[in-house]
Amino acid sequence: MATDVRRAAGRLPERRAARALAEYVLDDAHRRLAAPLEGTARCAQERARIVRSLYERLDRLTELAPSPAS
Repeated sequence: MATDVRRAAGRLPERRAARALAEYVLDDAHRRLAAPLEGTARCAQERARIVRSLYERLDRLTELAPSPAS
């Protein structure tokens, strides 16, 4: 998921706000996913929130980013 977000963000100009936000979301997701698993419902919910935020960012980037060259 993060790879897809990174790829979509990479298709935007460097100074585009959406790209900067995507990079922030990716950094935050990486930091939060580095925390050890606890095996609790709270931990699973937190991981699900991270994945949801990555999907949301990917959806927005897909709307903004030009399609990759075929």
